[in-house]
Amino acid sequence: MQEKNKSYTCEVCNTEMKKWQISPDNVLLQCPNCLHIKRDIELCNANAREHAWGGSSFFDKIRNYLTYRQLVRIIKKTDKNILEIGFGYGDILAKFFQNGDKINGVDLDALDISVNEIVKKNGTLTFGKVEEVQFNDEEFDLIYAIHLVEHLEDIKNVFDKCYNALKKDGVLFFITPNANSKGLKIFKDSWWNLEDPTHLRFFSEKSISLMLNKSGFKDIKTSIPIWDSVTVEINSLVRKINKKSKTHGALNSLLVKIINIALLPFSMFIRLFCSKISSSLMVIAKK
Repeated sequence: MQEKNKSYTCEVCNTEMKKWQISPDNVLLQCPNCLHIKRDIELCNANAREHAWGGSSFFDKIRNYLTYRQLVRIIKKTDKNILEIGFGYGDILAKFFQNGDKINGVDLDALDISVNEIVKKNGTLTFGKVEEVQFNDEEFDLIYAIHLVEHLEDIKNVFDKCYNALKKDGVLFFITPNANSKGLKIFKDSWWNLEDPTHLRFFSEKSISLMLNKSGFKDIKTSIPIWDSVTVEINSLVRKINKKSKTHGALNSLLVKIINIALLPFSMFIRLFCSKISSSLMVIAKK
């Protein structure tokens, strides 16, 4: 058990973090300076599922397609050398390979999901913790990670590695849960991003800019992609109504998947008029 009066220091700016009581049994740690949020699972279990995997391959394919389109708009260079950290299925890497790019991937392989055959055959893949993988200096044109940085144990180490591994003017791109999301304030311990027991942190626009600056990155841009994780608010509502713990969480139910599809237009309508309820933060930084 954690000590009741234990203090916590922000991993970004070293400010003492404050306890945010989001429910009688759940406390998040929030930095009053940069608004960074840390999650200690012993302080904030938030009815987390038992398994790290709790998504939907159907919705993931939609997100992967939209993410790929975003990436090709950001970096138009041909014959790119690309690294994806946490490649999962590998669907995005497969699209880059079909576009003529060289593909590389690092994945912990903790989700028990199959990898795209194109990626397995043609990619340079490493399985293990990215903190323990060594990259060559100035090797990649693009490094990206989709809903990955919130899971990492030593995030500063990984950002430093990414900076060194990128070529001059190379791009780092990632999407991660947003500490400033109004969804977290509304749903609190039912917020779907708290269902994953391996979510350790949530960046704010300020905290991610500070941390990337410390690693040497420049031209850091943050935005809210309303097209990403479009079912978070629906699943948060489901969790608020049904707090019974499940091995793979709310989306493991066929009924909940049907509800997600049925309510998706309504969810997008709300995001169009209130983008701050969206759950994700998109970050682009250059070396």
